[in-house]
Amino acid sequence: MHPLTAAILGEEIDIQCLACSSQNACKLREMGCVEGLKGKLISNGSKIIFQVGETRLAISTQLAHTILVRSK
Repeated sequence: MHPLTAAILGEEIDIQCLACSSQNACKLREMGCVEGLKGKLISNGSKIIFQVGETRLAISTQLAHTILVRSK
């Protein structure tokens, strides 16, 4: 496992763990970022953009560092 910030652009990933505060984890889950889902990294700039299902999420790099993923 590695943080979302270490994923390669366009790479398919599996979300493994939300290692952030419970408040942030709740918000991420409400937006569709749930452990066990597949996604891919769209942008790795000042804001991280990643796709989970049909939803694209833009989050801070600090928060993205707490999302642990497994590369395919």
